[in-house]
Amino acid sequence: MSRRARLLVGWALAVVAVVVVMIDQRDVGIARDEVVYIQHGEHYASWWLGLVRLEHGVSAASITQTFGGPSATDNNREHPPLMKTLFGLSERLLHDRLGVADEVTAARLPSAMMHGVAVLVVYLFALELAGLAEAILAALLLLLLPRALFHAGLACFDAPTMTLWFATVYAYGRALDGRAWPWQVGVLWGLALATKHTALLLPFALGVHYLVVGWRSDAARAAHGAGKLGAILGHRWRVIASLAVLGPVTLYAVWPWLWFAPVSHVRDWLAFHLSHVHYNYEYLGRNWNAPRFPWHVALVTTLFTVPVATLAAAAVGGGVWIAGRVRGAGAPVVLLALSAAASIGPFLLGTTPIFGAEKHWMPALPTICIAAAVGAVWAGRAAAGRRASEARGRGAGIVVIAVGACLVAASAVEVGVAEPYALTWYNALAGGAPGGADLGMNRQFWGVAARGVLPELVAEAAAPPRSTYVYTHDAAPAWALYQRLQLIPGTLLDAGWEQAGIDRSQLAIVIHERHFNRHDYLIWRSYGTVQPSFVLRAGGVPIVSVYRRPGYGGEAVP
Repeated sequence: MSRRARLLVGWALAVVAVVVVMIDQRDVGIARDEVVYIQHGEHYASWWLGLVRLEHGVSAASITQTFGGPSATDNNREHPPLMKTLFGLSERLLHDRLGVADEVTAARLPSAMMHGVAVLVVYLFALELAGLAEAILAALLLLLLPRALFHAGLACFDAPTMTLWFATVYAYGRALDGRAWPWQVGVLWGLALATKHTALLLPFALGVHYLVVGWRSDAARAAHGAGKLGAILGHRWRVIASLAVLGPVTLYAVWPWLWFAPVSHVRDWLAFHLSHVHYNYEYLGRNWNAPRFPWHVALVTTLFTVPVATLAAAAVGGGVWIAGRVRGAGAPVVLLALSAAASIGPFLLGTTPIFGAEKHWMPALPTICIAAAVGAVWAGRAAAGRRASEARGRGAGIVVIAVGACLVAASAVEVGVAEPYALTWYNALAGGAPGGADLGMNRQFWGVAARGVLPELVAEAAAPPRSTYVYTHDAAPAWALYQRLQLIPGTLLDAGWEQAGIDRSQLAIVIHERHFNRHDYLIWRSYGTVQPSFVLRAGGVPIVSVYRRPGYGGEAVP
């Protein structure tokens, strides 16, 4: 197959990924973080459009009003603006101007497109590392990771961060060929920084790899003493210069809040995350909201949230790499391993916040998927009765296709089981969603699952024009958006928070997380019953309960 044809295959897989994400997100509820990011994305986009149209200039007052402020969370200044700005621009185009998508779907499209890019970059990396079969399989395995697919459908930062992190890794690996101007590395890292602060971890992986490659270079082998050190540090100095210069410059260019007082603003940004609050998170039967956390959280959670077939194939792929069965793969494999280690490593310390689980270390997933593809193809060729490096011919090809198809089918089945409540899903090692619940793994977060009970609330509520007050619990931030999407009528009103809201309500929901148990008790006391009128389940696991106040028959609310 020609080089152009291989590139077209990669782009086709990327397009398929975008389509799959956009189809999948239709039934996914609104995460409370999305409400914040969409709102501020609208403001950021308006500012940029106003600047282009010469409706305003560049001033500290104008920028502070949109991007900053005196408090740590004013205008969501604690998070860089790249994806929020894209959310806002997409909404302005697809929803406001063209009217082809609702505002949430329009805002989610940039994340979906970023996931398509992730699939393409994984394909390209695996293509150069191993071959076409491995590239196609790695791309499909990434696409069919249930948790990654879920995060890719949200107007949030985690899936785009994985994309830009790994795109930087890929650009860095290619730039080691000695090209004169490896600008792509610095620009991509700058865009990753402009997406999420976790991109600051990436230079640790690239730096170690750079030293390893430099130490193994011909110049370093020939030199001695200080000359050897100079050869190691300077063998591809332009790559380091690109990261050191173009990375910060790119971040500065896309974040107007840094245009004035950049040093103090960068310090404020980093200080926020260095002292980030530890939200509640259930892990192995215990609610964690303060360090020290178990060192194995990231490892166990990954083992429970990647399809077992993919994990098994990745273990084989890792063995193939260690055994040196992939010719010429040494430096790229080390790069993949260091990338994954830099992403997941901080969570082994016991002090890094764990409340987002796998979304925080998603950049490790491309390494797993590429390793799985290498392992599956090697196993297929070995099963055909030949050594992996020598297998050619039609028979081996058929076996490789069969093995890959089984692997892809297994992942596709898991996606079908998991969505749209993928945060409740766990793989077969955990025992599925019921096993995850029995083990005390977190069932969900962000209030996303509330969308599944909206039809029940509408059915239970008073008919318009009369109103019904609902205790909306963790779905409260998204309530107005649900109304604008016409998923619930404007007469289904948010009753307010805590006991006062419960006492005012005729209907109530509880989104089940371990630290939310007390809300059931508050409702039982106010309603005088412990019996929910409806329980939403995923894989048999209760995730949202609906309560109806006894005696409420849809009568008018005063």
